[in-house]
Amino acid sequence: MLRKILVGVALFGAAAAPATAQRQFHVGPRLGYTQYASETGIESGPMFGMDAMLSLSNNLSLGFRFDFARPVTDGTFFPAEMTFGDTTMLFAVSQPLTIVNYAVTAEFSTGGSFAPFVNGGVGAYRISLDPQVARGTTSFSELMFAVGGGIAIQTSAGTTVRLTVQDIIYNNFDRARLNPVDPRFAPRIFPDAVTPQEPFLGAAHNIHFALAFSFTPGGQ
Repeated sequence: MLRKILVGVALFGAAAAPATAQRQFHVGPRLGYTQYASETGIESGPMFGMDAMLSLSNNLSLGFRFDFARPVTDGTFFPAEMTFGDTTMLFAVSQPLTIVNYAVTAEFSTGGSFAPFVNGGVGAYRISLDPQVARGTTSFSELMFAVGGGIAIQTSAGTTVRLTVQDIIYNNFDRARLNPVDPRFAPRIFPDAVTPQEPFLGAAHNIHFALAFSFTPGGQ
C-alpha cells in the first residue's frame, strides 16, 4: 500500500510541474521538539531531522524527510509490583526508545523571500525498545502521516530559515507494545495506589515544532 502511495505522489508531481519550471534541489537539517500525545506514554523531547526537497515549480515541491529521536517512556503508565519478604514495593518502569520516521513529502508555498507554506507527507515510523528492558518483540513499525505548515525566510542566496509546526500522526499506535513489565509483576496487592490507565490503540497525534535550514547547492 505504501509503495502505491509513493508512486502516486511522484506521478502527481511530474504532472503538476510546468515544462519550463526551473527545478532546484534543497537540503538541510531540522532541529525540533516533539510533544507526543499523552496517550502514547512517551515523554516529550527533542527530535532531529533532515529534509531534501526538489522544486517542481515556484510553488510546488516534492521531497523526503528523515527524523530521529531518543525519548523515554513515562513510567507511570507501566507500573510494576514486587514483593521482598513482607515488603511490597511499587515501581514506575520507564525505558529509552529509538524512534525513526521517514516519509515522502509534498509542499505548496506562496514563493518569495518571506513565504508561508503548507505541507504533508506519508511514510512510516519505527520504534525500537531498549533490548535490556523490553520483553518479546523489541521493535515495530506502522504507517505515518505528517500535516502542517510554516514560514520560509530567505536569508541569503541559496539559504533559507524555516519555522514549522506539524501534526505527526502515528497510525495504529498500541501503547501496550511499550510495556516492559511482565504480567507476573502487575500491581495486585495495592491496585488502588496506581492510577488506572485505559488501553490506547489508534492514531496518535504528536505535535512537532521545528527550526529548519534549507540550502540550495550553487546558491541559486
